[in-house]
Amino acid sequence: MSIRTHLLLSYLGLILLLTLGMWAAAEWVMDKMTQGNLRFAEQGVMAITTADYQMAKQILTNYGEYIIEDKAQDVAHELAFVLGGRKTYNYEKLRRDPTIRKIAIQTIYTAQGPAGYTDLYDHNGYILFHPDPKVEGRNQLDWEKEYPQTTEMIKRSFKEDRVAGYYTFFDRDGKERKRYAVRIHVPGTPFIAAAIVNIDEYFLPTQEKMRKASAEIITQADQSIKQHSQKLERLAKIGGLIAGASFSLLAALFGLYFAASISGPLRRLQKGVKEVGEGNFAVAVPEKGVKEVVHLAQSFNRLGEQLVDYIAKRDFIRDTFGRYVTQEVVKRLLESEAALELGGETREVTILISDLRGFTALTADMEPEEVVTFLNRYLAKMIEILTDYHAVIDEIIGDGILAFFGAPEPMEDHPVQAVACALAMQAAMNEVNARNHADGLPHLEMGIAVNTGEVVVGNIGSEQRTKYSVVGSHVNLASRIEAYAVGGQVLIGPTTFLRVRDSIKVGETLMVKMKGVPGQTSLYEVLGIGEPYNIHLPERYETLTPVVAMIPVHLQRISEKIVIGETENAWITHLSETSAAIHLEGELGEWEDVRLFLLDESGREIPQRIFGKVTTVKAGAGNEKDVQIRFTSVAPEIYPIILKAIGRE
Repeated sequence: MSIRTHLLLSYLGLILLLTLGMWAAAEWVMDKMTQGNLRFAEQGVMAITTADYQMAKQILTNYGEYIIEDKAQDVAHELAFVLGGRKTYNYEKLRRDPTIRKIAIQTIYTAQGPAGYTDLYDHNGYILFHPDPKVEGRNQLDWEKEYPQTTEMIKRSFKEDRVAGYYTFFDRDGKERKRYAVRIHVPGTPFIAAAIVNIDEYFLPTQEKMRKASAEIITQADQSIKQHSQKLERLAKIGGLIAGASFSLLAALFGLYFAASISGPLRRLQKGVKEVGEGNFAVAVPEKGVKEVVHLAQSFNRLGEQLVDYIAKRDFIRDTFGRYVTQEVVKRLLESEAALELGGETREVTILISDLRGFTALTADMEPEEVVTFLNRYLAKMIEILTDYHAVIDEIIGDGILAFFGAPEPMEDHPVQAVACALAMQAAMNEVNARNHADGLPHLEMGIAVNTGEVVVGNIGSEQRTKYSVVGSHVNLASRIEAYAVGGQVLIGPTTFLRVRDSIKVGETLMVKMKGVPGQTSLYEVLGIGEPYNIHLPERYETLTPVVAMIPVHLQRISEKIVIGETENAWITHLSETSAAIHLEGELGEWEDVRLFLLDESGREIPQRIFGKVTTVKAGAGNEKDVQIRFTSVAPEIYPIILKAIGRE
């Protein structure tokens, strides 16, 4: 063999060995990259699936809890309607009533079938209705050793109106599972309605569907990756025969690029899921990669857009609705569909009613725009204070406000809270009047009444127009108390007084007779309240001082804002900043509303008026009377005349 042939054969052998080595190397590299891509794709899909599992479990568990609570409330309400108000209960007769049994025992379903049931027992644990007839007639407490968790919830339900929670049990296969139970007292009866469900029935079927979907995505990704790998492997083998080294390098680079096309989008998608879990619903991921990954990215981005749209609409509704009803009512309506249902409940609340004194007369000569600005300045301050003290503003009628404390959310100290709020409102009138005086507007006086008692509170109206409000005799009583409150005064009823007397400073006590209330009622003037509120109204000079010369006045009797009588023979004999003693000839009764016109030296009426309420009447000779009047509204131009008459100018 010649050297040329030997070198040629050696060269050819070397090339052959190099080609075979590159071929084997390319095949090994492609196999490793394929396995790595498959593992990474599976990890990415499983990470997303795991996050979806948790999200689905949380959402569907909350949904299941809502369904169970709603079911328990429905059963309690229906049973209250059927059984409420009875003085005695025959358990055997109740069991034979198919209507009551149908209400008390209901099966709770999910889309896959039965998931739980409802039953009924009394406040001693005696089981009245149960899906298993063998259990009826027994006592829940008999199984305390076998089911301590359940028994603990049952014992709590004897004392609490609503009890909810989880407890564990073992199914027929010996697998530990959880049940969710809600126990609610049936109003007006000694019974407790319970709704019990296997909570995982709400999310296990969905998770199984998600698992199958994830498996399908992984299978499709595996097939796509393997198909791409086989194609690359064939190209690598052919290229290795032609240009082994160069093509092997190119194949490696292409393999790296292919891996990046899979792993990059999955990493970005995994990061996006994490940001959504942290509350960033506006996050979006690039829609790049293989078909399956692109579809996942598109679905994820659509979900983010829907969540952003939902949050924006929710915030808009909450902010807009909050201008018409209080935030407590907004929260209740947005968080529970049951809150929209018509109907109410009996609950103890404290009602606050305020009203400006003589507002109609003060604004009679104003332009409409000026009246609205004048009124809104006053209302803005009062509403701010009511909101700070967590009041529900029921109604604003002109210059009058009706608010209540203690609903929809319970408030243990609602009488104290209401009285403190009323004092804060009266104290704020100095600020309101300071701004009025600066703008040349009239001085305002406000009377406030506070009363505590049981009322019906809830959604009142129709399907087209509903209002969250209170009705009852104690609302009417508060309105009648307000009629006795003079400007700058806070009057409270006897029930409120008993609840707050250790915290307040009391002024005068009025014994009055009110329409619809038998006998006399004690009303208490509140001058201040101690810590933590520490609000005290400024003292007024109320001592009646004899005037040097009796002041003639023209007196008009007013009922329902209509003049029902006039007295021209009347003279002021004593005065203070807040009241006057008047000697007159004519008819006048206690607690009547009056309007006074002072007369100048020539006997003509001074245009500015004084409004007041008669507090005492003493009959004299003939038709003469000596009366005392408490001012409810005094025109600013009249104050200098009063101060001069009593020597305090």
